[in-house]
Amino acid sequence: MISKRIRAVASFIPPAKRIADVGCDHGYLIIEAFENYGITHAVAIDNKEQPLASAVQNIAFFHFFPRVRFSLSDGLSDLKEEVDAIILGGMGGLNALEIIRKDRDKVGNARLIIQANRDLYALRKGLAEMRFAITREEVIKEGRHYYEIIEFTPVDRVPEYTETEYRFGPILLKEKSLVFREKLEKELERLKNIREDAPEIGARIKEIEEIL
Repeated sequence: MISKRIRAVASFIPPAKRIADVGCDHGYLIIEAFENYGITHAVAIDNKEQPLASAVQNIAFFHFFPRVRFSLSDGLSDLKEEVDAIILGGMGGLNALEIIRKDRDKVGNARLIIQANRDLYALRKGLAEMRFAITREEVIKEGRHYYEIIEFTPVDRVPEYTETEYRFGPILLKEKSLVFREKLEKELERLKNIREDAPEIGARIKEIEEIL
């Protein structure tokens, strides 16, 4: 069964027709993209044999199997095709950032769709410095977990964001969805329960209270 998180990430793919899925795991994102979002080609990339073998096995049942290339490799090192979108999901923000930095030339004009589990400040700031603008953001909740999905689009100059926007996301801050507010309320509660009387904790509490 395809999870809510994977469906949400896949919804960011249009209008892309050719994608690369880095860390493809079991291939469910690619299946969702072909079935519901009209892509024509995909590159399934993973640096572990077992997940990639699972992706091959899962996708083999579908008519679009011949239009998927499977690559056992690290990051974008083996990306030969020109793609419209590159998806990096379920990894840390620093890991995703390093993958892009290492092979920036292979990204070309592709959009980046990233669902990172941590280090979102570093991810946003690092990609902004590499001339990627944040063009779409969404936070979803699945079970007890919150997931942020960010679309980065290459631009001609370094976009300008505030420290608060790097930390929480410029579009998320503007839209302030119910799920985003709920996520911040949970974080606020967690911070207030920390007994350590550190100045940085107080500053973070004040920042979140001002957003809410």
